[in-house]
Amino acid sequence: MRAREWAIAGAFREPSDYDIPDLPSWRVRRSECGGLAFADGDGEPFIAADRPMTVRR
Repeated sequence: MRAREWAIAGAFREPSDYDIPDLPSWRVRRSECGGLAFADGDGEPFIAADRPMTVRR
């Protein structure tokens, strides 16, 4: 749901005018063997993949 709110607010350029919080900043980590992890701030990663693969949409 939040992604939809950010997309709509982003189209109007000012999410704060619609009481939508700013998109959090994420850190991306890559391991030596190709793994990928996303973390916010200094916390633990909230999503990770040991062997990510490219997909076509």
